[in-house]
Amino acid sequence: MDISIVVPLYNEEESLNELLAWIKQVMDQHKRSYEIVMVDDGSKDSSWKIVHDLKKKYPEIKGIKF
Repeated sequence: MDISIVVPLYNEEESLNELLAWIKQVMDQHKRSYEIVMVDDGSKDSSWKIVHDLKKKYPEIKGIKF
């Protein structure tokens, strides 16, 4: 694995899809292997559900919830 990306989250439901698509595009363009660790720090919105759903589309995602 070339790169580990840690993304702290707090009520980020509106930006997660775009962020993940952008990361994937850049990593694929540069032919890098990677993982994305999404750390939900007590979000009150649906950020954690979105992370869980995105894990199905992006196997590179790992999720941690506080």
